[in-house]
Amino acid sequence: MDKRLENLRMYFPAEVTGAYLAIQSLLKANNVKPTEYTIFMLWVLGGLAIINIAMYWKFYNVRNVFIQVVLLCGFFIWAINIDTPRFKDAPYLGEHLEIIAPSLLIFYSLLTVFFAIPQRNSDAHD
Repeated sequence: MDKRLENLRMYFPAEVTGAYLAIQSLLKANNVKPTEYTIFMLWVLGGLAIINIAMYWKFYNVRNVFIQVVLLCGFFIWAINIDTPRFKDAPYLGEHLEIIAPSLLIFYSLLTVFFAIPQRNSDAHD
C-alpha cells in the first residue's frame, strides 16, 4: 500500500505534497495527537487543493476541467490515506474511513491508468 501512495504522490506538485507533510510534521513536533486538529487540517487540505489546481493550470498547462477534477480527487484521497487517524473524526467521512479510503485509492489508481496509458507508435519500417 505504501508503494501505491508513493506512486499517487508523484501525480501532484512536490510543493503541495511537501507543504502538507510539513504542516503534519509541525503538528507532530508540537505534541499534537494524530486525531486532533481535524478541522484545521481540512482547511489546510482545501487551501492546498486550490494551490494544486492553480499550479497545474499555470505551470503544467492542464486546462481540461475533467483532468483537474481527477487530480483534485486524487490529492484528497492521498491526504486522507496518509492522515487517516485525523480524518476519521471529520464530518461526513464517518467511522468507516479506514475501509473507504484504501478502496478509493485503489479505484483512483485504476482510473488514472486510463489517462497514463502510453500511445503505441506504429513499428518503424526501414
